[in-house]
Amino acid sequence: MDRTEKQAKEVEATNTQIGQALVDLTESTLPLLEENERLKRKIAYLEQNNAHNVVNLTNLLRMSVYLQEKEERMLAAWRASNARRKKELREMRSQLPLE
Repeated sequence: MDRTEKQAKEVEATNTQIGQALVDLTESTLPLLEENERLKRKIAYLEQNNAHNVVNLTNLLRMSVYLQEKEERMLAAWRASNARRKKELREMRSQLPLE
């Protein structure tokens, strides 16, 4: 076996090792690439969901403010009508004969 054949076998062995390392690297990277794609899809979904959530929160906040203002108006109207009723009752009592 001359020197050229020996070098050829060493190169072939090195190529085999490099090929095996490449296969191992590919096998270990495929799950990471799949996970990366899954995470990208999830991020896109969450971003889309975020936009919907902002719209929903805005609508709920508007509704909440509206209902608070409505409650305040109704309470003010009730107090005013209650005051009128009390005044009318006092006037009616004042017109009744004393017992």
